[in-house]
Amino acid sequence: MALLTAYLEDRPIYLFDEWAADQDPQFREVFYSKMLPELKARGKTVVVISHDDHYYFVADRIVKLEYGRVEYEGDAEAQARPVSAGAALAAAESG
Repeated sequence: MALLTAYLEDRPIYLFDEWAADQDPQFREVFYSKMLPELKARGKTVVVISHDDHYYFVADRIVKLEYGRVEYEGDAEAQARPVSAGAALAAAESG
């Protein structure tokens, strides 16, 4: 319900902290492949904190944290190996 409310409020910035972790696989797919790209296309800034490396390709930028320190920061495509737990991905505002 909170996701629907946030989505409808049309805010300029969205922060999702492990939001999809407890979702069923079908809705997780919708969240990452439909909802997040749609928010980006609408010019929104979206920050997603996730351990789900299956969807890191959606990100424009990845910040990998290990024990509170930045271990990797950069383009999602440049990240050759999967990013481990503790990663944050941000689909930055387009433009």
